[in-house]
Amino acid sequence: MEIFKLDGEDQRLYYLVAHLVMNEEVLNYNLHYPYKTSPEYKWFIAADKENTLGFIPVKLKEGKATINNYYVADDDTKIFSLLLKEIIREFLPDFEIESVTQIQHVPYFEQNGFSITLYWKKYVKMKILRNEEKCL
Repeated sequence: MEIFKLDGEDQRLYYLVAHLVMNEEVLNYNLHYPYKTSPEYKWFIAADKENTLGFIPVKLKEGKATINNYYVADDDTKIFSLLLKEIIREFLPDFEIESVTQIQHVPYFEQNGFSITLYWKKYVKMKILRNEEKCL
């Protein structure tokens, strides 16, 4: 398995995820919320030689790296962890990392250092703290 990091309008992005983001099952997984991209996004995609196994788009804006939708086939813990660890490694030194996380996926994010900051009905807002914030 390989983790690809692609800009929000990279042509390879469409090859790797278009068949999923337009798939009814995947849209159901995302609670019917459409997947979005723009130049402000960086996509983290887990794939093997034959399949895209999961992806997490991250929006970079005003010092924040925000996860607001994602897909991981079969909710595979290993794939969630690999993607989240790569996002943390990429952004934590320079960005505050937040996630709008589906309730059922909270344990995957908590296992990777995220904490809940706000509860909603179907989602929670989570955040991972930068090193200097952990000292406060």
